Amino acid sequence: MKIDLEEMDAERWPAPEGWTIVGRVGHLALAYDPERQAYLLGDGEPVPLDREAVNVALEPAIDRAASKLWPGGWTYAFEAVFGVKRRNLAAERLARQGLPPSVLLVLAKAASEPDAETLGALILAVARSADAAPGIDDAERHEIALHAAKRASDIVRAARRGKPAWPRQLKVWLGDPD
Repeated sequence: MKIDLEEMDAERWPAPEGWTIVGRVGHLALAYDPERQAYLLGDGEPVPLDREAVNVALEPAIDRAASKLWPGGWTYAFEAVFGVKRRNLAAERLARQGLPPSVLLVLAKAASEPDAETLGALILAVARSADAAPGIDDAERHEIALHAAKRASDIVRAARRGKPAWPRQLKVWLGDPD
C-alpha cells in the first residue's frame, strides 16, 4: 500500500462527522475515525484498514511530506513544530506507532502547498518564536509569535522598498508608533 499525504477536497471526499481525511491510497481517500481507526473512502461504504499495515505505509509518506517542508532534514523541525519527540520519528517507530491523525492532517495540508519549503521555514520560525516565551500559556505564546511574524514581514517589506523612514519605522517595529 502506498500512501500519499495530501490535502483532500472535502467537497469531493465527504467523510462522516468527526473523521479526518489525511491523504490518499491510490484513487481512494485515507481517513481516520474518532477512535483513530484508518479507513479507505470513495467506493461505497468505508473500508477498515489494518493498523499495522497503515503505519508501515505511513512511514515513507511522512518522510516524503515532511521533506517537502524541510528538505535539509525534517526531524528537528518536526519536533519543534509538532512537539513529537525525535525518537518517535525513527522509521521503525513510525512504522509501529504511526502519528495522530491531527498531525497527519496538518502535515498533509502544509506539504500540499506549492511553496511548501518556504512555508516550512516560516512554520518553524513561528514555532521557535512561540517557544522563546516560556512561562506563559499557549494562547499568549501564539500571540507573541504572530506579532513577531508580522514584524518580520514589515521589516522585509521595508528593506525591499528601500531605506526605511528612520527612526519612525524603527519605533513602529519596536511597538511604539508615536
